Amino acid sequence: MDGVLIDSENYWQETERAIFRELGIELTDELLVQTRGLRTEEMVAHWSNRFNLNGAKPEILMQRHDELMEETMKREVPLMDGAKETIRFFLDKGLPVALASCSSEAHIDAAMERHGLKGFFTLKVSAAEKMQGKPHPEVYLHTAALLETDPVCCLAIEDSFYGVIAAKAARMKVVALPDPAEYNQERFGAADLKISSLYEINDQSFQMLEAL
Repeated sequence: MDGVLIDSENYWQETERAIFRELGIELTDELLVQTRGLRTEEMVAHWSNRFNLNGAKPEILMQRHDELMEETMKREVPLMDGAKETIRFFLDKGLPVALASCSSEAHIDAAMERHGLKGFFTLKVSAAEKMQGKPHPEVYLHTAALLETDPVCCLAIEDSFYGVIAAKAARMKVVALPDPAEYNQERFGAADLKISSLYEINDQSFQMLEAL
């Protein structure tokens, strides 16, 4: 969802930065790259291991972070260019379309309601609770099982490197849609196709992926 359907990454990072700034910890852009694509629990644990939280409880930080982001999802986060067109592209081919995200169900529902996307998906799966986060492939394997589809027949669209690795570990084909600041990073060569816009998902690229 984040970074593929909705243009939310900056909002996640600014919320993360604000939470830790209250503790006297300044997270630079270079540091924030380390937690891109992680669940809230994993993000807080990452910084807890690196910095002194001055007595702040991780579970309180997680709750405050998620509450702020849920409100942000409802009010501010825009759709990515081409998001609805891309979903319709696959639906028009008669393919099931699932949303597999490390965001919480509350965040997913807030984004879906804001942009009128609830009826677009065959199913939605949150890995925020009771699943291992990316780069572990659990969310993708679980989603494929719910679709009653072999993972090798699935295509994942991912913006983060952790997500690309998770989908590849599940043996899926992967399209990478990196943040513009990360587009030229060689590590995204792990994907089967790298794009700079969802509008690059078309009949030509789809046929190329099918042939792999």
